[in-house]
Amino acid sequence: MAEENEDIFQKIGVDVSNDKIKIDLTKTKDFFNSLNNTLQEKSQTIQKDISEGKIDLGENVGIEVDNEHIDIDLAKMKNFIEDFGKKIESFLDEIDKTVDEIGKK
Repeated sequence: MAEENEDIFQKIGVDVSNDKIKIDLTKTKDFFNSLNNTLQEKSQTIQKDISEGKIDLGENVGIEVDNEHIDIDLAKMKNFIEDFGKKIESFLDEIDKTVDEIGKK
């Protein structure tokens, strides 16, 4: 686990050693810019897939839209939101763990 944290720290430009924390702002900025670009690319791909019908919102999320109606399956929507919430929660837990590790060093 310690090696994983060191890898993460190196990627974001953080060096924790000898009771000091050094932050390479250029690496940190580059890391977050790269993360931002990746997230934008993924969201564009998802948007394209939805518009091309590759992802069925009716099947996955419970939303079906046509020219006259919007049908929402609350059970499917609830499951989607719960799953999405769990993924966000897991992501935030990892961030908290990383911050705690930085704080301990």
